[in-house]
Amino acid sequence: MAPLFNGVALLLALGFRRNRAVLVLIVLTLVSLAMAGFALPSPASRGVDATRMFAPWLLLVAAALPERGLLARRNLTLLLASGIAVWLTMAASDPLWPRLHGVLPFGWLPWHAGAIAAGLIFAAAFVCLLRWVVSGVPMEAGLGMVLGLAGVAVLPRMDSGASNLALAMAGAGATLAVLYASYRMAFVDALSGLPNRRALDEALGRISGDYAIAMIDVDHFKHFNDTHGHDAGDRVLTAVAGELRRERRARAFRYGGEEFCLLFAGARSRDSVRMCDQTRQRVERMRVRLRPAPGKVRRGQAVRRADVVDAKVTVSIGVALRDAEARTAAQVLKAADQALYRAKSRGRNRVAAG
Repeated sequence: MAPLFNGVALLLALGFRRNRAVLVLIVLTLVSLAMAGFALPSPASRGVDATRMFAPWLLLVAAALPERGLLARRNLTLLLASGIAVWLTMAASDPLWPRLHGVLPFGWLPWHAGAIAAGLIFAAAFVCLLRWVVSGVPMEAGLGMVLGLAGVAVLPRMDSGASNLALAMAGAGATLAVLYASYRMAFVDALSGLPNRRALDEALGRISGDYAIAMIDVDHFKHFNDTHGHDAGDRVLTAVAGELRRERRARAFRYGGEEFCLLFAGARSRDSVRMCDQTRQRVERMRVRLRPAPGKVRRGQAVRRADVVDAKVTVSIGVALRDAEARTAAQVLKAADQALYRAKSRGRNRVAAG
């Protein structure tokens, strides 16, 4: 069961090009096969010994490597090391094997090899979880969970059935992690964390009954980019997205560029203009801390440190309800866009109804 689950997860990771996950799952698939004694010489315990000797180092390196192309030099080196570990496990002579077993992972320590191996794998899990905390990438959390289960599988008191179950759970967890990460890549905007245009199209394709669409545009956004730089512009978009996410009565989407969208469904749609104006006021009250972009420095000039400023941000909003004139989602979206144009033409920082 464990080799099958990890093999399926490996194929999914290959298909979605999650290359660090591929490296981890190659090792875990080999571990699953070794723990099951597949194609190994006697005694049957050689597979367990090989797992504790080689897998912790390979998994720790795979966890520490940055995300690169699968055929990057570092990845190929790890794959080569995995191949050597497999060859030694299958081909090492009976006199040589005890010598290897006495050295790896830390044969000179007065602890059980399983405890040492589990500790190294838990360290690999910690590396992934730390990356998740720093970067917020869900795949890192998934790898941390998978490696944690792999560490449990090699603990000294785990029998073969319990180890197989832990490795099977690791493979199932890896499958879910790859699928969820790929879903986020397709339907979630990386900068704002909001559902993207594709997710909006999916939502509009399923919606029925009464609803309203609000198109939102950040006022003078080009000015932020020109004055403070594109990084500052990204901070503005992230701050606006955070305010829109607070609107629990509607679903927020990143439409593209500096445009966002709110989707009101059911009875709430009839009060969408008032709710959008409340959102506009919250955005107007917030301040975004920005550092102006450095100008060009001529030779011999001292570099002047840019002053930090708290920038005011406003948005213009156009709202349209589904009615007798705008029946389809495309028509409502077009009406909301036209209302947004009117809000901007009337001076910005206001809400216009379609």
